Amino acid sequence: MKKLLSLTLIIYASFTQANNTISLAGGEWPPYVSESLKYYGITPRILTEVFATQDITVRYQFTSWARALEMVRKGKADGTFLWSKTSEREKDFFYSKEPIGNISYVFFHLKDNPFAWSSFEDLRGKRIAATIGYHYSDEFNRYEKEGLININRVKSDLQLLKMLYKQRVDIIPHDLTVGYYEINKHFPESLKKLFTNHPLPIKKKPAYLLMSKNNNNKKIIDIFDKAIANLKKSGKYDQYYFDDLLANKYEK
Repeated sequence: MKKLLSLTLIIYASFTQANNTISLAGGEWPPYVSESLKYYGITPRILTEVFATQDITVRYQFTSWARALEMVRKGKADGTFLWSKTSEREKDFFYSKEPIGNISYVFFHLKDNPFAWSSFEDLRGKRIAATIGYHYSDEFNRYEKEGLININRVKSDLQLLKMLYKQRVDIIPHDLTVGYYEINKHFPESLKKLFTNHPLPIKKKPAYLLMSKNNNNKKIIDIFDKAIANLKKSGKYDQYYFDDLLANKYEK
């Protein structure tokens, strides 16, 4: 999970047959999720709508990602979201079969500076900047550690985008969704159109809904899997993830 902001999110209240309310837990990761965004971001919007089709209400509260996972493990919250699968976590949680999202890291570049790559060998000689502390992929980090590619590590993702715009670097690795969110938020219309990305992902992994292991939550997971599949078929999932993001519909 990438670096978190200071604010964090927990979704509280337990699911009961009486009030059909569930609790989920998570942290700040805009535009996927944030207390400051409309709908609390892309992922809570999808979760809220998916469960609403089944007459289930979701309530939200903020904490750290680590604490969110621990709350679910201890039964203090029903679930959490945007987690990848690990054998260790599968011992403690039910995973949804359907991912709630796909986290994809790609290389951003300027449109007037064409870039193509198919292997990390193609990155030799490129001016690259990356954010301090981020692990983009095992192969990326190996090439950096062995000095096969030169990486200028900086403090923030926004700094990367500014360096790219000023042509101080050729390419930057960035989360695809977060990258375009930050471009739309921090750059004027005249500059937004300068940015693009190469379609080949550096790393791509599905992110899931997790719920604590009790019989009732297994039923909720099954309900979620069927309902989100319907949302995806309707086209709303892509609309919420891409069209509405680019249209700045998550800003209050």
